Amino acid sequence: MMRSITTLTFLSLFLLLQAPRTHAQLGDAGEMLRASTEDANLLLENYLQPFGSGFGAGLNAGWFNSAKPYGKFGFDLRAGASIALVPSTGLVFNAFDQTYQSLEYLGGPVESQTISGDDISGTTLGQTFTYTHPVTNEEITETLFQFDMPAGTGLPYVPAPMAQLSIGLIKDTEVAFRFMPVVDIEDVASIGLWGIGVKHGLNQWIPGGSTMPVDIALQFGHTSLTAEAFFEVDPQMDADTENSYSAATWEDQGIKLQTSGSTYNLLVGKNLPFISLYGGLGYQSSVMAISTPGSYPITIPNADYDPSVSGSKIKKIDKVDEPIDFELIGENSFHATGGLRLRLALITISASYTLADYPVANVGVGLSFR
Repeated sequence: MMRSITTLTFLSLFLLLQAPRTHAQLGDAGEMLRASTEDANLLLENYLQPFGSGFGAGLNAGWFNSAKPYGKFGFDLRAGASIALVPSTGLVFNAFDQTYQSLEYLGGPVESQTISGDDISGTTLGQTFTYTHPVTNEEITETLFQFDMPAGTGLPYVPAPMAQLSIGLIKDTEVAFRFMPVVDIEDVASIGLWGIGVKHGLNQWIPGGSTMPVDIALQFGHTSLTAEAFFEVDPQMDADTENSYSAATWEDQGIKLQTSGSTYNLLVGKNLPFISLYGGLGYQSSVMAISTPGSYPITIPNADYDPSVSGSKIKKIDKVDEPIDFELIGENSFHATGGLRLRLALITISASYTLADYPVANVGVGLSFR
């Protein structure tokens, strides 16, 4: 697989804070597309699971920096980043002990890294076939193809940068917007994002709520991100392989990601002159749909192989269209959140931490007016 500027540019947009090592890892993961559709889906799902859970958790963070909604026509414009921490259970998976349709274990370690695991090459997988030589009657075993499971990035976290505008309305209600129009870089990548959130103060509905020493609020947020990058998986050729496809067949290859996350929170907090403190309990969910448009080469036995015919090949290149189509369901559900906001004139600095299966730390800086 070519580790091209295509993948580098896409991941620079999509994982703004991630290290360059990630770029090569996603490119290497494309080698799995040489397997059958079922096996490629199984392997990619295991390899990318912590990325789906971590990125979904990151999208669900950073919606609020106080329990009290902004006053009427007050606003907060801020930029920030969430870092989801991948638990140890999300760093490796057993690539040997899987139920494959056609893949075989060909060597290497039994345990393979996920994208968030260590920078260590994984299990060698592939497919072999045995045939009887039509002249000598000898049983011959050939390797159709093989690949090593990609290494991890060595970075057990998933970042999610974000910009957000929050505006206060009537009845102690605040709405928040996240939006980035689709950015297209021709033949390289595209990415777009939108989100909407609502926070509503509950003190007004509680008898004596206006005299309570703390603010209580309900909050909801939903974010959706669509991204696409392009890469290249070429036929795995050798002297015994026939290929009747032109190079144009493998154009338009890539990966599409559609990620959405929703979060619901009950918040309690207190605004002081220069600092706001808050905590809360909530529920969140996320899903990342992954697909691969384009055609991809696979190697199969050549049913027309005849050693008596000059130039006849044992193997041949075939193709499979759009082989990957699955969803990664986020592993986070119930969570607890705590945070604070410092206010320096119109400038605010905020930080929070969400305790969940994939813990999330969030920091932000913004321009605020009550």
